[in-house]
Amino acid sequence: MAKLRIEASLRPSGASLRTIGRELRDMDSRKVTGIFRDALEPAAAPFVRAVKASALAIPVAGTKQTGLRARIAACAETATWGTGRTVNVAVQMNPQRMPRGEMALPLGMEGAKRWRHPVYGDREVWVTQAPHPYFHQAADGFGRAGGEALKASLDDITRQLNG
Repeated sequence: MAKLRIEASLRPSGASLRTIGRELRDMDSRKVTGIFRDALEPAAAPFVRAVKASALAIPVAGTKQTGLRARIAACAETATWGTGRTVNVAVQMNPQRMPRGEMALPLGMEGAKRWRHPVYGDREVWVTQAPHPYFHQAADGFGRAGGEALKASLDDITRQLNG
């Protein structure tokens, strides 16, 4: 999974960095993580929609349709977790949303190599299929958008500390 590392330089007017650091440590952890979460979750939402649209745009061969692309698209979600002052927000695929026996399909469709699967679930007839990457190109800009959201939240925290 891609990781985003944000480094910020606080140059507040009227307060020393030492004062800002002390006041930041004294801030309620829930408030700080809430500010970060409230900035990151909306930044991730457009990328979830882009991943869903990308999955729905995977080319279809033949005339019969099973709704596989729609089921894969429904797996795209935003995940948020953290402890203490750590907040993590990710755009991810949740294969638990797939029916039993199909949980590997979102990864297989995204994969870097050809993969085998039964034709319409018929375990007697198997085909090899090329992957159709849909996730990474759609979610690629989240790092940049997340960085901008974190910068805005750090500016908000600085404003609160400066009064």
